[in-house]
Amino acid sequence: MSVPQVCYWVFNYMPQWEAVSKEIASLLDGLGEAVDGSLVSLNTSDRGLRLTGRLKRIPLPQGLPLYPLLRPHAARADINHVFASAGERWLGPLVARYNGVLTIAKGTASLDRVQRNARTLQRYRMIVVQCDRDRDLMRQLGVPDASLRVIRPGIPLAAYREARGPFTVLFASSPLSEGDFLTRGIYLVVRVAARLPDVRFLLVWRRRHIEKLQGLIAEAGAANIEVQDGVIPDMGAVYDRVHATVLPALEHRSFVPAPRSGLESLAHGKPLLVSPCVSIAGSLARAGAGVVFEPTLEGLESAIAELRERYDTLQQHTHGYLRERFSPAVHLDLYRRLYQTIGG
Repeated sequence: MSVPQVCYWVFNYMPQWEAVSKEIASLLDGLGEAVDGSLVSLNTSDRGLRLTGRLKRIPLPQGLPLYPLLRPHAARADINHVFASAGERWLGPLVARYNGVLTIAKGTASLDRVQRNARTLQRYRMIVVQCDRDRDLMRQLGVPDASLRVIRPGIPLAAYREARGPFTVLFASSPLSEGDFLTRGIYLVVRVAARLPDVRFLLVWRRRHIEKLQGLIAEAGAANIEVQDGVIPDMGAVYDRVHATVLPALEHRSFVPAPRSGLESLAHGKPLLVSPCVSIAGSLARAGAGVVFEPTLEGLESAIAELRERYDTLQQHTHGYLRERFSPAVHLDLYRRLYQTIGG
């Protein structure tokens, strides 16, 4: 059997810290000789241009005139695999024409954008979803079950290290847009921190809108919030020093289908606090690896109290939950089979 040539397409490939990029990197590295992999990244934050080699980079918007050159590149690949949202309308029409696979790895701002994209979604050879909600949305839009697969990202386990010092809750999902402060639950976390002075909150931030965050913390008088601003070279050390991670989504679109900071927290043996809007909330609650709360001040405050009371029991279930649902070996095997099935 010949090795399929798989070209990955993504916006802003940054595997050192960005969640979707990490998943693509795991496929490029983990599938080895099972596929002949390459990548095209369209970058809004990196101005470098590279059109040769395994990893190609095109800056946006400067590289827009190069868009016509992407069509023959896609036509040469056996499989074109884009990681994006269900509402993505720039790469999707191109990739879907040439034996295209879409992994819905990002959220869409509103469902009407997904609805407007229905025709393109129906043209993909295969759509991979990472949560049950997205699978059901695809079914509602007429994507047949034969063109749907559920493949969750693979998250390797790390040794559990007990956190020292005051009970500490991590938030590591800083927004790219200032308009996402409310939907991501940042206002919620800051206000609850001000109500719980004996709990420490660690916010890992990506520099953008740091002044707004600092102003919000000062206004709330939340002296128990620590902010780490910038690229963190060792996130593993961050997970080791906290007791839990919070995903306080106010809407389904607030976080990606498989929120990496939450999954990596579980990998380090730290349970989660999640709202029902987070895609993993139901399975997490059934596994007993965290606490699900309504995204209100009282809801989060009560959830933290419950987490502290049941901490030992919840912590013991974190690794088992990941082994069952986010196994790296299963992730690679399912994609290997998918490529073999449609690559001919």
